Amino acid sequence: MTTLPLVRRILLQRPLADVFAYLRDFSTIAQWDPGVFDATKVTPGPADAGSQFALTLNVLGRAVPMQYTLIRCESPDAGGVATLVLDGRGEGFSALDTLRLSADGEGSTWLDYRADLQLGDVPGWLLPGLRAWGRRLADQAMAGLQRALCEDGPESVSVLGRVSERLVLPGMLNYTRRGYRQQHSRGLSRRLDGRTVGITGITSGLGQAAALELARLGATLVLVGRDRTRLEACVEDLRARSGSAAAMRVHEAELSSLASTRDLVERLRRDEPALDVWINNAGALFNDHALTAEGHERSLAVNFLSPALLSQALAPALAARRGRLIQVVSGGLYTQPVRLDDINYTTEPYNGPKAYARAKRALLDLTQRLAADPALAGLGCHVMHPGWAATPGVASALPGFNQRLGERLRTPRMGADTMVWLASHPALDDPALSGRFWFDRAPRPTALLPGTASNAATVDALLARVANLSAA
Repeated sequence: MTTLPLVRRILLQRPLADVFAYLRDFSTIAQWDPGVFDATKVTPGPADAGSQFALTLNVLGRAVPMQYTLIRCESPDAGGVATLVLDGRGEGFSALDTLRLSADGEGSTWLDYRADLQLGDVPGWLLPGLRAWGRRLADQAMAGLQRALCEDGPESVSVLGRVSERLVLPGMLNYTRRGYRQQHSRGLSRRLDGRTVGITGITSGLGQAAALELARLGATLVLVGRDRTRLEACVEDLRARSGSAAAMRVHEAELSSLASTRDLVERLRRDEPALDVWINNAGALFNDHALTAEGHERSLAVNFLSPALLSQALAPALAARRGRLIQVVSGGLYTQPVRLDDINYTTEPYNGPKAYARAKRALLDLTQRLAADPALAGLGCHVMHPGWAATPGVASALPGFNQRLGERLRTPRMGADTMVWLASHPALDDPALSGRFWFDRAPRPTALLPGTASNAATVDALLARVANLSAA
């Protein structure tokens, strides 16, 4: 048996309580250790001694499973010291990780990290290379943790990245997992204790992944879906996996129906007066043309009209609390303009992805107009797209696309990353950032192809349409 000890010490410019809260749920390792593809807490309740975590390691590009158990979890004591000890087991190897945290003055924390890797018998001639490999892994993990906790503000895009983006197709290659993993920081550590976040479409896919992260960060959640039974089951799952003690309240609504959406608005105004963040995440892509009972093309109703009604109705109260409004759209909007002359998509052969993209562009336009409204000066308006993620909706609506990209698709957690970051990071309090279009935590252009951007008259017409529907 060969033992490989790895020892590092780093200073983190974050308070001890923040660092401890982030690291005790070891599933966050996927956000900072490049040697980990994915991590999940598999035991219910708060992360504490006995909690188990399933990891998928990245070993030379190969996925290798590993199971960790948190065997010691000592909260910060009066002397400003906390300790976490984890026992990891894989096929033919194991690890004992010890993380000792100590407060250092005002708002900083020392991390003393030691990992003792136990490997099978290794020939002596391989040991120097193995030690160098271990040191490199430790250095990368500590650098990733530093970025996750302390360098997690808005991302910048290189000149080459901007050029690729402008060329559209090369830029779309980053819509896969590759783009997510190239982010400078993937840390989600900014606590939301005492804040209330509302989100639609939470029973699967991106919404469920976002709700889990928001719960882990301590937010009170207002969860909207169309099936109460699934909503209540989702709450049980979220509470078990996140270990959150914060409240989770559900509201049932069918967002393809504007009558149901208006009813939801009234319930939110009555029952949820303390909303700090509202996320319009629910969406649907349909392969066949159909009108709702109210006479609206289905994709338009779900992806634009309903979130537009919610946005305009909730914006004043959110602005009064200096809150945030977040819209989840699609990179597909780069390919399409708003078609006011055929808003219900009846004069040309129906194309589901195009209809979806047009509705999402309309939502982007409306949100940027809200961001420019002086009466809503306290409101942070943000639009984001998640890249290409493997969700039940994508698998159902675009089976060929889903099959071709396979494991290159982002996981729902990866796709939800920027959504959660926009909801939680204090940098987004800056009014100069309101109205931006975000992808992978960086502001992006809203139009790339000629003829796709909306002019002021088009946006005026969209606003008038929503205003008429609000009054209906």
